Amino acid sequence: MKIDFDHWSFDLLGGCFGIAIGLGLVRFDFGIIGSLMVDANWINIDDIGKLAAINMLGYLAGSIQQAFTKSRQASIRLILIALIVIIFSIVLEGRFIHFISQSIFRLLCGWGAAHLCTGLPSLALEHVPPKWRRQSAGLVMCGGGIGALLGAVAIGVFSSTSAPSSWNVLALLTVILSLPTFKLLSRNFQLHATLQKTNSKTVREVKSKRKDRNYRISILFIILGFSFMQVGRVPVILYEPLVAIKEIGLSPAVASNIDGLFGFGLILGGLIPSMISSKLTTKSLLPIISLFGLFGVILFGISRNTSMLSISIFLIGAWDVMIGTLTFDRLGQLCDDELHRRSWALSTCIGSLGFITFSAATSQLSSNNIGLILVLGIFAVAIHALLEFAQYFSIITQNSLIDSK
Repeated sequence: MKIDFDHWSFDLLGGCFGIAIGLGLVRFDFGIIGSLMVDANWINIDDIGKLAAINMLGYLAGSIQQAFTKSRQASIRLILIALIVIIFSIVLEGRFIHFISQSIFRLLCGWGAAHLCTGLPSLALEHVPPKWRRQSAGLVMCGGGIGALLGAVAIGVFSSTSAPSSWNVLALLTVILSLPTFKLLSRNFQLHATLQKTNSKTVREVKSKRKDRNYRISILFIILGFSFMQVGRVPVILYEPLVAIKEIGLSPAVASNIDGLFGFGLILGGLIPSMISSKLTTKSLLPIISLFGLFGVILFGISRNTSMLSISIFLIGAWDVMIGTLTFDRLGQLCDDELHRRSWALSTCIGSLGFITFSAATSQLSSNNIGLILVLGIFAVAIHALLEFAQYFSIITQNSLIDSK
């Protein structure tokens, strides 16, 4: 039986593995290697936070660039360059041990990760049948958790004590995961060039013209809702070890194991939307899932024992990816293909800017007023939930106005 490598299921694999590289290997797994770099006297412990911030600045720059890239072919070219840049940067990060060189490579990796995470999903889902679109989006988005888990396991098994060899393991894993992504990019680049020569239009391009342009307010609510979600998760991502060790009194080893639940939450958060019946619409799921996120961050803020903290970390990880998956799917329902990609990139861009701003503004509070940071995080997620309800009711209102005409 001949395998059809041009089937849309292989596009999903390329998209999933690309997200695994951009989110899992580039961003989440750096925390593991960062501690090994400190032990090897490559960097100081304070440099881990600085390098993470530099990586986020690169991510912000890449998101802005992708949001303002109008040409689809230019977008594909940027994603291809970004993937190559990430591979070379990770290879070189294991060989240049100075903070300045590490900063340059972290910046480049962040830039590349943004292009993968904002530009790849629309390419991976382009040929998916409409009835499988939300399920397929979930499979693509769970790549972040898959990458984080694969990287952590690979480093733990093959190089748990050496920084140089850990970078080599991560580089090898990046190359392997990049192969389906290169295939996806090559196929789409060639297809786009063929369509330009023949001036033909795909079925999806024809359908996109039918999408109503009166949903701009709803799209704005969706973008802002996703952005506040990214801001609201800052206390968990940055201060979970601090809460676990100082507030609850756990050992660093136990705190690290609990943090691993976040990765499992990310994976399940991508799979859950794919298992929910399509009868429950995406516009309805967004406000429902936002309430789970609000419950998770409140539980995190009031955690006083290991069980409460573990449940909250898991819920927040699942909520994180579910909102990302549903936001991407909902934007695709309201936008044409090009606006879809750019709206998703804009959502990520605004959220990244909020992440950086919130982190910088609260950094001085982390030593003596962690409680205030947690309250501000809960407040941001509450706004996120309100915006998700606003997009739901705005859609109902706009549909009613359209029907009355």
